[in-house]
Amino acid sequence: MKKCLASIILVFVLAGCSSTVEPGTKALVGSWEWVESSGGLAGTTTSPSSTASSRQIVITATTIQYYLDGSLLQTDSYSIQTKKSIFGGDKQMLVYESGRPSQSFEVDDNKLFLNDECNDCYQSEYDRK
Repeated sequence: MKKCLASIILVFVLAGCSSTVEPGTKALVGSWEWVESSGGLAGTTTSPSSTASSRQIVITATTIQYYLDGSLLQTDSYSIQTKKSIFGGDKQMLVYESGRPSQSFEVDDNKLFLNDECNDCYQSEYDRK
């Protein structure tokens, strides 16, 4: 009887544990290579070939590092929150501690799409490295 009771208590204890990793974080974590960005007032598209530069982002569970041509430009802390999107509906967003505008995101296989949550801003596409 004691073993049975202990087993039941253990099941409830384990079921009550929660992960500290936000939903969506696992898919985001990694190194990403910039493919292109499009948008802005003129609706332009830029890419590594049109800018003669390479951009990378390295995402951990709590930070994003931005690189330009291999040099670290900035490190920003973030959290993932579900918020109303200007594109409609509720979306998971990267909310930056620095106050930088939030970005909704989507990970599709080995592609990352970051959408600036502002009018006339950009959508950027990245490939997983």
